[in-house]
Amino acid sequence: MAEDIMRRLKKKIIFDPEIGLDRLCWVLDTFCPLCGQPLEVIFDEPPSELEVLEADQIPCDDCLEEAENDQLAEEILRYLFEDDHPKHNS
Repeated sequence: MAEDIMRRLKKKIIFDPEIGLDRLCWVLDTFCPLCGQPLEVIFDEPPSELEVLEADQIPCDDCLEEAENDQLAEEILRYLFEDDHPKHNS
């Protein structure tokens, strides 16, 4: 793995509330590609370079929620203004 990735990847003990125990994980320090907020991406096993590259593209929860809301709004508007919408045919 590249040296830069290895510097950002750390072993950490993280409490897992689902099982009520601490567990050893791999944590990648990265940033949200949209707003730049620092993030930690957790892996159960040491990630491959491809998994790290994909993790670098994951937005933070706030940006992801905003993007989903924008996409939902676009879909609703598209549905309302389609030519074959029932309200347009009456």
